[in-house]
Amino acid sequence: MTCVWLLFSSMTIAHTEELEGALQWKPFGLIGDVAYAPVRLDGRNLFSIAAERKNEKNDRWGLGTLEIRRNRIENRLNSQVQYLIENRVDSRSLQVFTTQLNKQMAVQVALNGETTKPIITVTALDAEIYGLTESEVAQEYAEQIRQALLQAIEERKPDVWRTQIQSAGIVGAIAILSIALLFWWQQRIGKVRRRLRQEFNNYQELLIEQQTAVGMNGELSPDASEQQQHLLALKRRIDRKTWQKRILQLLLLGVGVIGLAWILQRFPQTRLLGVLLFRQPIGLLLIGLTIAIVINWSHLLIDWLLTKWVGTEERLPIAQIERRRRRLLTLSPAWKSITTMLLVGVGLILAYTLFSLSTGLTLFTEIGVLGLAASLALQSSIKDALTGWMLLAKDAFTVGDSITIKDATGIVEDMGLFLTQIRSSPGELITIRNGEINQIINSSKDWSRMDFTVLVDYDSDIKKAMTLMKEVFKTMQTDPVWGVQLLGEPDILGMEKFDQHGILLRIRTQTQPGQQFSVTREFRLRLNQAFKEAGIKLPIPQQEVRYREP
Repeated sequence: MTCVWLLFSSMTIAHTEELEGALQWKPFGLIGDVAYAPVRLDGRNLFSIAAERKNEKNDRWGLGTLEIRRNRIENRLNSQVQYLIENRVDSRSLQVFTTQLNKQMAVQVALNGETTKPIITVTALDAEIYGLTESEVAQEYAEQIRQALLQAIEERKPDVWRTQIQSAGIVGAIAILSIALLFWWQQRIGKVRRRLRQEFNNYQELLIEQQTAVGMNGELSPDASEQQQHLLALKRRIDRKTWQKRILQLLLLGVGVIGLAWILQRFPQTRLLGVLLFRQPIGLLLIGLTIAIVINWSHLLIDWLLTKWVGTEERLPIAQIERRRRRLLTLSPAWKSITTMLLVGVGLILAYTLFSLSTGLTLFTEIGVLGLAASLALQSSIKDALTGWMLLAKDAFTVGDSITIKDATGIVEDMGLFLTQIRSSPGELITIRNGEINQIINSSKDWSRMDFTVLVDYDSDIKKAMTLMKEVFKTMQTDPVWGVQLLGEPDILGMEKFDQHGILLRIRTQTQPGQQFSVTREFRLRLNQAFKEAGIKLPIPQQEVRYREP
C-alpha cells in the first residue's frame, strides 16, 4: 500500500497541485480559474505555461486555449530541432535569449547571429503560477529551452544511438528471459492448481456420501473427520495457488510493460510514449499487484480466523465442531468473495483517480452516480447476495445438508452468496437463486425424527406388540453402528387409531441429522422379523362383497 500512496502522492486531486489527465495527453493543474500544463520536448517536461479556463460547449474542462498554445510552442521546438539536425548546425553557435515584443517578454533562438521566430511569449498568467516577474520567467524559459535543444542534438548523434541500441538490446533480452521464466512458473502453478481442484472435487463427493450414510452432524468416523480436515486444507491450497497465479500474471505483464517503456525512453522520438507507458499502465499494474497481494493476505487471514472459530474438542462438543467444519466450507468462500469485491472496488476507485481529470468533489459525485446506476441495474443480484448472506449468518443450511426448497429436495452441494445448488435423489443438479428462497425445510440440522407407524391385526396382542417395538429399539441402541444414530429414548405413543384394516401403533424418536430415513428402514426390517417370531400378524386387506337377489 505504501507504493500506491507514493504513486498518488504526486497526483493528488487539488486546486494547488498538478493534476494528471485521462491518458497523460492533457496533464494540467489548476490555480483558481487558471489552468497550466507542461511543455515537452522529446518527452521531457521543460516548463509550464498557463491560460484562463473558458467553458465551451465541446470543451468539458475549458482547456482548449491552453492546449492550442502548448501545441504551438511544442511544434516550434520540434521544428527548431529538425532544422538544427538537417543543417548540422554547430551547437556552439546556438543562442537562446529573451526579448520584448509588443510589450511582452518573449524567447527567441539565434543561429550564427540570425534570429528565428519567437518560441514563446510570456504572459502575466505564466508569471502568476510561478510567483515571479515576467522577465524572470522568460529567463528561466530561455535556459530550459537552450538545455533541451542541446540535449536533443546530442541524443541524435550516431555514436549515442549505437550506445542506446545496445542498452535497449540488453534490457530487451533480460525482459524476454524474465517473461519466459514467469510464464513457466505460472504454467507450473496452473498444473498444480488443476490437480488440487480435481482432488478437492473427489474428496468433496466422497465426504458428502459419507455424511449422508453415517450422520452429517453427528460423530463422524475417524476417516471421514480426517477427510473433512483434508478438504479444508485443499481449499486453502487452491486459493493460495489461484492468487499466486494471478500475481504472476500481473508481474509478467508488468515486466513486459516496464521493459518496453524503458526501451522507448532511450530514444527521443519514442520517449513520450515510453513515459506514458511508464506512468499510467505501470500505475495500474502497481495498483493491481498491490490489491492482489492484499486479497491474498486477507484470504489467509479469513482462513486463520475461521479455523480458530471452529474450535477444538477440549472446548466444544464434537457435534458442534463437525457442524462448524462443514459451515467453514461455505463461510470461507463467502467471506473471501466479499473481501475480494470490496478490495477490487477500492482498486477501481484508485484506477479511476489515476485517470480522472475532475476535482475530488466531482470524483465522488461521479462515483455516487455510477453506484446508483449499478444498484438499479443489479437489483436482483443485490437481493440474491443479501439473502445469501442472511442464510449464511443464520446457518439455515450448509454444504451436505438435506433440504427442501419449494418443490426441490436434495443434498446441498454448493452454497454461495448468489446461488445454491442441490443434488436431488435421481442425481439432478438443481440451481436456485438465493433471492427466490422464501422457505426452507432442513431435514439435517441439529437433529431429525423417526416417526414410525405400523398396522397390526385386531386379533393380535397389542401390549405384546408395543413391548416388541420397545425391545427392537433397545437392540438398535446397543448396536455399534446404529446406536450412534439414535438420540435419547423412544416415545411409544401406543395405539394411534382404529383402522378398517387393523390397529395403528406409533413410535417416534430423535435421530442424528438426516438419518431418520435409514434408521426407519432398519427399524422396520428388525420389527418385521420380531413380529414374525412372536406371531404378531399384520392385517391383510379384506373386502366383503354382498349380492342381492333382484
